[in-house]
Amino acid sequence: MEIAQKGGVVHLPRVMIAFARRKWLILCGVLAIAGGSVAAITTDGFSAFSTDPSSQAAFEEWLETSGPNVASDFADFQEMLSAEGVADVVPSWQLWRVDAHYARRCRSAFFDTPPKDKWRQILPTLRLLRDEVAPVTGPIEVVSAYRSPEINECVNGASQSRHLSFSAVDLVATEMDDRERLFTKLCALQTRIGARRSMGLGAYYDPDDLERGARGRFHIDAAGYRTWGFDYTSRSNPCTKLS
Repeated sequence: MEIAQKGGVVHLPRVMIAFARRKWLILCGVLAIAGGSVAAITTDGFSAFSTDPSSQAAFEEWLETSGPNVASDFADFQEMLSAEGVADVVPSWQLWRVDAHYARRCRSAFFDTPPKDKWRQILPTLRLLRDEVAPVTGPIEVVSAYRSPEINECVNGASQSRHLSFSAVDLVATEMDDRERLFTKLCALQTRIGARRSMGLGAYYDPDDLERGARGRFHIDAAGYRTWGFDYTSRSNPCTKLS
């Protein structure tokens, strides 16, 4: 590898400078963690928590550092959920999660405040989770809920995505490791009550390609009776293979 030199001064190529900077930032992160720091520097410039950056501990730190208005809004949001009888369906902080993969890809925060005028649109979905989904799947965790227009544009999301209106959630069933059993149950549920409850099911599973969707993620909304799979259309609906 040659090093460009001009006027007696060594000029490192940009690629070498970028490589050195990346290594330095990684080293700083390791040292910060080793020193007991709560956060470490990462190569994307964001805080990396000692656990998952979309964890409850990370949310609490985000809430604390985002200013009093955000904390007040979250308290109001929790109060609304309690008044509507859905505060215990899922941990309320998970409903302010940004999809972690999208957050990294779009260099955004891992949490976001849904617009107040959309808060009530999540209520039918939470009732659907409480009444129908959780009794079938067992405990569930929300991995993605509201999606801002900026995030949606960054990931080329559907222009009518229910995440934009805060009426959809992506979930995992935390105590059901058998994905075939999980999606068989979800598909049967969709057949039984989908039309009556306007249940939208995104079933990200393909029994012919078990390497995809290893986490068993699925989408639920109460905004229209339909089912889809990995390509976000009915063509990839795995329920036809599981019935």
